[in-house]
Amino acid sequence: MTHSKMNHMRDGLASPAITANQTSQSGHGVAIIGGGFSGTMAAIHLRRLLPLEQEVLLIERSGHFARGLAYADTGAAHLLNVRAANMSAFPDDAQHYERWLETVAPHVPTEIHRTAAGIFTTRRLYGRYLRATLAEEMKRNGGTVRLVADEVTSLTPAPGGWRLSCRSSKDILAAGAVLACGNLPALRPSDSVAVRNPWSSTALSNLRPDEPVLIIGTGLTMADLVLALHTQGFRGPVFALSRRGKLPHRHEAISQTWPTPNFTAAERGTTLALLQGVRRQLHAAQAAGIGWRAVIDSLRPITAELWRGLNVVERARFLRHLRPYWDIHRHRMAPPAAQIFDALTSSGALRIIRGRIRDIQYASDHATITIARHGSPQAETLQAQRIIFATGLEGTLANIGLPASLLAQGLVRLDQHSLGLEVTESLAVIGADSSPAPNLWALGPLVRGVFWECLAVPDIRVQAERLAQVVSPVISPALLAYGE
Repeated sequence: MTHSKMNHMRDGLASPAITANQTSQSGHGVAIIGGGFSGTMAAIHLRRLLPLEQEVLLIERSGHFARGLAYADTGAAHLLNVRAANMSAFPDDAQHYERWLETVAPHVPTEIHRTAAGIFTTRRLYGRYLRATLAEEMKRNGGTVRLVADEVTSLTPAPGGWRLSCRSSKDILAAGAVLACGNLPALRPSDSVAVRNPWSSTALSNLRPDEPVLIIGTGLTMADLVLALHTQGFRGPVFALSRRGKLPHRHEAISQTWPTPNFTAAERGTTLALLQGVRRQLHAAQAAGIGWRAVIDSLRPITAELWRGLNVVERARFLRHLRPYWDIHRHRMAPPAAQIFDALTSSGALRIIRGRIRDIQYASDHATITIARHGSPQAETLQAQRIIFATGLEGTLANIGLPASLLAQGLVRLDQHSLGLEVTESLAVIGADSSPAPNLWALGPLVRGVFWECLAVPDIRVQAERLAQVVSPVISPALLAYGE
């Protein structure tokens, strides 16, 4: 099939094939490292604001653009945990995704779930939406967007910008660079028994059908893993363990909204005071006959502001004590997924453990885990063929990959909680000398330690638009060339 033809997916959905521009133009340009949602939206917004002669490079090591791990077609029908109404790629066009859905709905009836709580779609369908959106932008705009399937291994300052060295031994010269490469890599590597990246292709592969699997963490990632195991016909017991054993709530229909609170300076000062302020909002909403979900949703526009207003001690207190409660209320399951999840729990196929791990002994094909259950004086042991770590925030960094290289050079530094990279409010990356690196920016999950709420589409799309507004006026003249 040629690039000019439609690329038909397995379910019959036709989406435009995305290809890089075949010719290179000299000009001033910016290179975006990472082709998931963050990088894709940064590319689209930069293309709209930059002069046509300036190239935008979108660089993705996997070669799969406009998907990333979150929206890849893994074969499992994972549902988004956000309503379709809130999943538009553009903050100023709230119905963009819903309009696209109407055009493809007849071709993908099993990918779209209409519920009383709203419309929920599969992650892989959303990935196709992103690809279609990027393809349309590349077709519509007269400027150049080049897609580069390569891995950037290092950045070094160069006259007028940056030199990006790639795994292929080719170099890219760019006036500016944007880091959109997702989460920091975990410190400890995965193997056939312990999997540190729950979204990797190996997380659920090569399992023996009847032997236990242990998932560390009981949030949405755990729920997705359990549903994927169910989809692929896994028959063995699945254990999910966390200190509190808390599970995500489900979405429900919201008939009324709640106004964004105007917290006082005192309420914003400490984690405890902020918690008390939120509780007052919840009580007021309850008295008005409005549920807690509307209150939690009302905090979204100011969450980053509230987080940045806390000092490092208070943020650490939130991460240590309140984060699990925030997560289960803030990040909810789609109703169809919750229904299956509840059935698996009721049948005993999924067993939730509230407790701590005291010890793990690894063998070649299994692990023996010693667990201290909450409220039990006796430790117990569990044998599992695989342990999947789905705890989210690890706070450590592997000594591999581009982030580690940048840290070693002093071009970047970790935020105060080692959740990601430290950046300014305008997304400029801060180096070891406490100064912003010239013409180097970051967005998305990579900067969650600074903004907290920057993991989901409604937050990242605003960041991407803001980043383009910051970057486009300051890109200095430099020749962008690939392969020199």
